Amino acid sequence: MKKLRIGVVSYLNAVPLWYSLQHDTDIEVVPDTPAHLCRMMDDGKLDVGLLPVVEALRHKTWSFFTDLGVGADGIVDSVGLFTRVEPSQVKTVALTAASRTSVTLTRILLHEAGARPAYVDATISADDLLKREEDAVLLIGDQCLRARNLETDRVFVDLAAEWKLLTGLPFVFALWTGPKPMLTDALHRRLRTAYDESRAVSGDLIRYAGMDTGWSEADLARYLEDVINHELTEEHMKGLLEFARRAAELELVPKTAVDKVLDAMK
Repeated sequence: MKKLRIGVVSYLNAVPLWYSLQHDTDIEVVPDTPAHLCRMMDDGKLDVGLLPVVEALRHKTWSFFTDLGVGADGIVDSVGLFTRVEPSQVKTVALTAASRTSVTLTRILLHEAGARPAYVDATISADDLLKREEDAVLLIGDQCLRARNLETDRVFVDLAAEWKLLTGLPFVFALWTGPKPMLTDALHRRLRTAYDESRAVSGDLIRYAGMDTGWSEADLARYLEDVINHELTEEHMKGLLEFARRAAELELVPKTAVDKVLDAMK
């Protein structure tokens, strides 16, 4: 029997959603960056993936589960701009190639701030901050957590917090996504169980992450249990709908993205 190929974001904030799936003999878990996972889905190398919401909105044949994902209601800690100037004054931005949703959110927020910067796509790690010349640098995930512990001349701007100030709504970064026929009730039940099982070993995940990020176990526990939202609500979907609307206005996603979210919310 062919294994179900499930792509998963390898960042700490997503691990509780999929960690226990690794023990299923009928599932092949493929961890990678969000952008790489999207290319694999496009190439037919994955059946389902925990993917950036932008990709779920862009693809005509893809849908998503609305109750599990990676979201934040305010501060997210691990997605942000490291900037030397006020957002309204930003003229150049280095964009990590790792996540298209965070890139789209950056463009929306800077547009709302009145900035019209030049964007540079780059492969960036936390260690690159000191040598980047752009006014602002976008980092996400574990690299963002690491960068926040470094001594730099930049201020951290939390993008989910800025979104909350702008809209009053939570933000959704990633969702379980795939072609509609793959999103079965049986898969949904397994993903719900996987989340419950992974939460039971969250202490092990936190200890491991502490070695990699430099954050204390207490801070990482707060991050995973209080800051990151894995169980999504109607308010999260309202936030996703607003994101789709604003992104469509700037032609960053198709106009049909709004209808796709509305259909999923029914």
